[in-house]
Amino acid sequence: MNIKQNTLYFKSTAILSMFFLLLSFDALADKPVSYTDEYPIFLEIVDCGDFMVVDDAWEIDKVKDFYDKDGNFLRSQIILTAFDDLYRDDDPEGVHLTGKAQISGLVSFDEDGDELWTQRGKAVAIMVPGYGPVFFDAGRLVFNVDDGWDLIFVAGRQHDWNLGDFEALCAYFE
Repeated sequence: MNIKQNTLYFKSTAILSMFFLLLSFDALADKPVSYTDEYPIFLEIVDCGDFMVVDDAWEIDKVKDFYDKDGNFLRSQIILTAFDDLYRDDDPEGVHLTGKAQISGLVSFDEDGDELWTQRGKAVAIMVPGYGPVFFDAGRLVFNVDDGWDLIFVAGRQHDWNLGDFEALCAYFE
């Protein structure tokens, strides 16, 4: 074979190998199941002394669950969008502060069978007008769910609500 024929043979073999490899993976997995969940979340954010700042949020989860041919769960991919609505607990009709967060999540399992939660994106973003972010959390986090949500990997910035500027948030609602 000359070099041109050898290159063509290699490319043909590589393409056919990839085709058969993809077919074998398809035989091992069933089609994913997609659905959307929507639900309210109510959180007490900070005690400002005379009042509490609360978050009356709405979350939308677009989920894709993957199973093998035997129906065993393999993993879930989740696009989570949260619409935050912060206000004083003693004045729900008063001033509001809104924010939006969106993360891409993955529920999977490690080599020991422990459930892992991996998230990427902007997990928290609350901005006070004229001040800036009081909470901002972005990047990638990996938690071991079975070990009490033990944080096992961090990349990004400000992954700690304790870094939030509670004074600025309370002042906004005074």
